[in-house]
Amino acid sequence: MTTDEVKEYLVQVHKLYEKLQREKDKLADIRSAVEYRSPAFGGSGGHSGGDKVGVAVTNIMEREQRVDDLSAAYTEKYNEVEQIIDRLDNDTLEELMELRYLRFFKWEKIAEDLGYTVRRVLQLHGRALQKISLDFT
Repeated sequence: MTTDEVKEYLVQVHKLYEKLQREKDKLADIRSAVEYRSPAFGGSGGHSGGDKVGVAVTNIMEREQRVDDLSAAYTEKYNEVEQIIDRLDNDTLEELMELRYLRFFKWEKIAEDLGYTVRRVLQLHGRALQKISLDFT
């Protein structure tokens, strides 16, 4: 596996996280729209909302299932990436890779947290990618 392929694999955690957050937001929007209903005044004519409510409940249940499925996929990928990082056997490289690929920190924040320059962090990142790449061959 090349270092670019390793990077693409590691980034999958963040992509799943973002997708999960979007689905959670959509679910919250749908729930909010369904839960807010103006009060119905008894005895007035009009159409029954039963079908609309049933469709809304079904949509919510389907969206909840999507969130559950994405949550399971995210957790599985997170654990896989965490195990790959743990095999680096170097505390600095492990911390750097965790900050980048499991906590989604920017390079500047990682450099600040580790007490290195951004350039040094990028060098260490390259070394970590090479070690992971060799581990897959």
